Amino acid sequence: MPASATNATAALLAAATLCLIGGRAHADVDALPLHVAEPVSEADYRDIGSEHGPRPYAIATPVSIGLDGGSWASGGGDTLVWRTRVTSPGARSLSLMLPRFAGAPDARLYLRAAGSDMTQGPYGIDDVDREGRLWTALVFDDTAVVEVLVPAAQRDALVLEIAGAYHGWSDLRGTKNIGGTSGSCNVDVACPQGDDWRDQIRSVVGLSYTSGNFRSFCTGNLVNNTSSDGTPLVLTAHHCGIREGNAGSIIAYWNYQAATCGGDAPSFTQSQNGAGFLATHEFSDHTLVQLADQPDAAFNVHFAGWDARDDITVDSGVSIHHPDADAKKISVFTTPLVKEQETITRNNGLPQTVAAWRVRWSQGTTEGGSSGSGIWDDATGRLIGVLFGGRASCGQNQDLEDYYGRLDVGWEGGGSVDTQMRACMDKAQLGVRTLDGADPGALDPTAEAGASRCPDPFAGSDGNDGGGGGSSGGSFWAPLLLLMALLRRGSTAARGIRR
Repeated sequence: MPASATNATAALLAAATLCLIGGRAHADVDALPLHVAEPVSEADYRDIGSEHGPRPYAIATPVSIGLDGGSWASGGGDTLVWRTRVTSPGARSLSLMLPRFAGAPDARLYLRAAGSDMTQGPYGIDDVDREGRLWTALVFDDTAVVEVLVPAAQRDALVLEIAGAYHGWSDLRGTKNIGGTSGSCNVDVACPQGDDWRDQIRSVVGLSYTSGNFRSFCTGNLVNNTSSDGTPLVLTAHHCGIREGNAGSIIAYWNYQAATCGGDAPSFTQSQNGAGFLATHEFSDHTLVQLADQPDAAFNVHFAGWDARDDITVDSGVSIHHPDADAKKISVFTTPLVKEQETITRNNGLPQTVAAWRVRWSQGTTEGGSSGSGIWDDATGRLIGVLFGGRASCGQNQDLEDYYGRLDVGWEGGGSVDTQMRACMDKAQLGVRTLDGADPGALDPTAEAGASRCPDPFAGSDGNDGGGGGSSGGSFWAPLLLLMALLRRGSTAARGIRR
């Protein structure tokens, strides 16, 4: 949302805070309308994709809720509050898709767990994607309270429709008998292995996004650009499947990591929604997107440096990632990387060949959900590639190889702006192939990009109306049977290859 706000908005947010603090004490919560999503058979989904590429963790299930499906009350002063409940029985997490949230410029929407104080938001009407849809972050509960605060004068202008809940079958908090917890050989970033990589750790982000009827999870990396203007560019993997059609559904989760070595991870409360697609290249397995907003200052992010030279040698380093959509981990290698082409058959049954760095780990490994995570050169502290896939895992396969798409190959990509990383990462067109990382305070948002070829993914000149992203890539409630068949067929074809 914009940094500036009207006095009315400021007053509204203050009222929202008071409302949320007292929300659990409201005797009428259990009396709110309750909308039950269509039933989900978790047995059909639990093992899908868990070892092959992105990590699916939730399935779309329909609901149909409009303003007549909730109740109005006073929010204090000139503020009204609209509330309702949504449940998907047995879900370990819930998030929502609203195809319409519009009309009232100062409306603010919150989603909170019915059984705890976990809250996501506020979301305003400027947080919708360019098709007018709002995607929320998740709460850990099978029942959620939706709360909208709006100035009384804007009540009649408010347009709201909730069409879908994402039923999370995987407990991303790490319940070991469900999934969402990585192998025991993985190392928390809070452990001593991460001490030399504290800046890089702050640049690594979990990415949740729509993939067909699922929400899936990959890892991304916030990267600096040569204009040093703080443009929130995130580099991830081509095979994660983020394109112009679903970039707007991205929820970026920051600092999902244990505070202490071996400790518990915090909830997913540092998040932001929306992104625009910039470029992708299959042969280097790179995709570049731009987040719709700057990360909040409270997230304490870092814009990572990178090295796209084609003549470097790398003797040691790390990867920082979210294996199995778990809390952030760090893996260590101490033997030189090797350049090699590798082919993996994906869940869609199609092979993908990538110019890669081959790595063998001395500590840790990678898993589904680690896809798109960076590999970093110990000598420079710079990013040199993103995770393509591999056979390494905890246990007897820990000494097998993983493969990272090389940034030097993705730098020029296929030569066009929509396939190369150079156009936006070398935004000032300096012709350099290396750049150091920086904290936001060292960047200049007013810096001129000069002859930049980097497109504005939110511009309306190509027929889009702005906003954070685009179409979900097909009917939101498309039949699932064909998708299930394809995923299962691909799982068989790709057996033994992960990420």
